[in-house]
Amino acid sequence: MNRSIVYIAIVIIIAVIAIIIGYYIGTTQRGATTTISTSTVLEPYITVTDFANRTIKIPRNISRIVAIGPGALRLVVYLNATDMVVGVEEIEKTWDPVGRDYAMAVYNRFKDLPTIGPGGPGRTPDPERILAVKPDLVVMSLYYAQLYDPDKLQQEVGAPVVVVDYTPATSPDLSAFYRALRLLGTVLNRSERAEELINYVENILNDLRQRVKGVDTSMVRVYVGAVSYRGAQPFTATQSPYPPLWWLSTKSIVDNATSTRGFINIDFEYLISMQPDIVFIDENNLNVVLQDFNRSSDKYCSLKAFRDGKVYGLLPYNYYHTNLAVALADAYYIGKVLYPDRFTDIDPIEKANEIFMKFLDEPLYQKYIDGGYLGFTNLSDLFGCVGE
Repeated sequence: MNRSIVYIAIVIIIAVIAIIIGYYIGTTQRGATTTISTSTVLEPYITVTDFANRTIKIPRNISRIVAIGPGALRLVVYLNATDMVVGVEEIEKTWDPVGRDYAMAVYNRFKDLPTIGPGGPGRTPDPERILAVKPDLVVMSLYYAQLYDPDKLQQEVGAPVVVVDYTPATSPDLSAFYRALRLLGTVLNRSERAEELINYVENILNDLRQRVKGVDTSMVRVYVGAVSYRGAQPFTATQSPYPPLWWLSTKSIVDNATSTRGFINIDFEYLISMQPDIVFIDENNLNVVLQDFNRSSDKYCSLKAFRDGKVYGLLPYNYYHTNLAVALADAYYIGKVLYPDRFTDIDPIEKANEIFMKFLDEPLYQKYIDGGYLGFTNLSDLFGCVGE
């Protein structure tokens, strides 16, 4: 009897221990499973705040996008997200791509895509044509958002609309450009590419600043004319401050003449009174300048820079918003002209192609030349003022 009782007691004890161990293991496993589940399963949407200060939810796995308005598609191309683009504005097919850095690199890939609207300054989006290509996301420029309510467009096309913008169209400060890259980098899964470009640009700006360190840049009297802004502009059109000059710690002769920042159109008489030593002309509007010169050559030849043969060409700074890659390349050429002893190791054409390769994966300089631009060169012979 005693043995039976002992035996039963032992069995009961073993069973209780087994139950306790099983419960402990099961609880631990369930806890582990829960932890893994909560740490690896991501929300299907991300929430961002765009340049119109709108908070929007965007699907995490975007694969079909369109970009509308000045500068929007350029940012997408800079981020190497061209494979997601399912339609383009009409202007991307009808305007000559030469002059818009991004278009020169991707024109052949985009020209046969469906048209999603007219595009161009002052035009509004076409919701029906956007809806027809079934985008997961619409990238909209802030300029367009001022013409057409992005919330309304979002409802009409059934896809989130994210509003972006960037400088230096109105400022040499690139913080908005960096923010735009990071915002789109997040929603397009291109964050690594965004940081790569930001680091590259920062290295360039640091290099430019270091090259002119210790130089009395106030001794240089320089003017940059014929800068495009929402279309062609005359010689008296410029920007204050002009970012490529600013990055070289150098002021334009118009910087102290106005409190206005961004695009301005000055009187020719002001140029005559200030007498710049060196003039740069944005070649996007060189024909406009030459036409005006043919009508009234005396006023141009009254400028010291024209008489001294110090008139130089720049690749187009603005063309459907700012060509940021071109602006950086222009800065090196300007530096080479203004401070040659600080840029002895720089070939402006080679540097331009290096920058184009980083931004657009193609050395575009020769395409500009083949497309009718004169490139980084002295333009004085076109005016015939030397020696007058």
